[in-house]
Amino acid sequence: MSDTPFTQLDTAGIARTLSQIAEQPADLADAFFERIEKVELPPADQPPGLRVWRESGLAIRLLREGRTWLAGRDQIDPEIFQDALRRVARAMPRAPYPLPDLGDDTWEEPPEAPEVLTFPTAVSQALRTHHIDFPVNLTVRRHRRWIRVVGTHLASGTESESFYSCDAEMPWARYGCLLDELSHEKAEELARRLVNLYRARDAEPPPPWRGASILGASATAVLLHEAVAHALEADTLAHGGHPEAALGVRMGSRLLDVFDDPSSAPSSVRRSADDEGFPVVRRCLLRAGIVEQPLCDTAWTRRSDRLTAGAGRRGNRHLPPGPRSSHLELIAGEHSRQSLLADAEGGLYLPEADRGRLDPVTGEFVLRFPYGRRIENQVPGALVGPCWMRGRLSDLLDKVTGVGAQTSAAGAGWCAKGGIKLPVWATCPEVRIEGVEIGP
Repeated sequence: MSDTPFTQLDTAGIARTLSQIAEQPADLADAFFERIEKVELPPADQPPGLRVWRESGLAIRLLREGRTWLAGRDQIDPEIFQDALRRVARAMPRAPYPLPDLGDDTWEEPPEAPEVLTFPTAVSQALRTHHIDFPVNLTVRRHRRWIRVVGTHLASGTESESFYSCDAEMPWARYGCLLDELSHEKAEELARRLVNLYRARDAEPPPPWRGASILGASATAVLLHEAVAHALEADTLAHGGHPEAALGVRMGSRLLDVFDDPSSAPSSVRRSADDEGFPVVRRCLLRAGIVEQPLCDTAWTRRSDRLTAGAGRRGNRHLPPGPRSSHLELIAGEHSRQSLLADAEGGLYLPEADRGRLDPVTGEFVLRFPYGRRIENQVPGALVGPCWMRGRLSDLLDKVTGVGAQTSAAGAGWCAKGGIKLPVWATCPEVRIEGVEIGP
């Protein structure tokens, strides 16, 4: 397989074949082609060497009058394509479907990942610079995925993503993260976070607190992902009515301008089309705290001409697409870091969050921080142990009272909504939030 697979697909032939099952004028029929590779370096206490998983397959989808028929297969082959097409059509055709050319389904390149092999050593060296020694079992993985979508009226180019995941297991904690590259700087960053977890391992959680707190860029990314992106996905909004009803509703502070833009994500995961083949858009979720455009896939946009497609994502070829975020951006504000801290004296600095949850029915929101620091003399000081932020979404975002002037890349990690695991990314500044309950 080359670095750009699916270039040999007979898109015209595929489109003609799909048109035979798109019998009604409003029908949408498409073919989804997918190749996935995962390369893993296990921790040092397991047998050495890279472990490699590779798979490829296709799916045929028919969307008609709000209903979806889908047939996924674990092979790319004309006969497999024909079988999936017949399964979606739910009837044998009067004449055999033509068999389009689907190209070569072989993997030509060897499963090499030298950067994965060297990264644990780089992390170990970075840990030693902190003059701290503790056991770490580090698992490093490279994830690569290629997709292409061909429909009766649309054929996107090949989209690809490549990123890394790291899982560190220590006697007192586990830590996981996503990285867009395995560089020396990323090894230093990971080591610093592991050292912070080590130093906070015996720290007492803070007592219940409702004063000012500062969220670091990573914590802000998780907050936005759970409290904005998930809340504004069309299928989540549908729990309370039609997603269109959210347009123009005030959802948070006037300081919040939040976008989802897959085309500005880190270069290795940047997208120009979504998993339905539609062009991605720079979608304004919140403008000055007011809902401007929810996250939608094609199925939802067909129910309203006020909603925009381009945010359809698939967990894999066996699942239909759904509305999901890819790369969140919070537009920088006017506050320097010093001014944010000065206005939160005696409060908490919470650099990162490791998980969060939004109940779409009740609006209850929780966010967990593995550690934090007391803000003393306008700087982060004494460590505190794990704590939670709790509240109702209806007033949580309204309590953002300051947004930092500097943004940084802050990957929010894996999102497992509905059991469908997808990587999500973010670029955020620090924020100050007041009057939200934080406690053990």
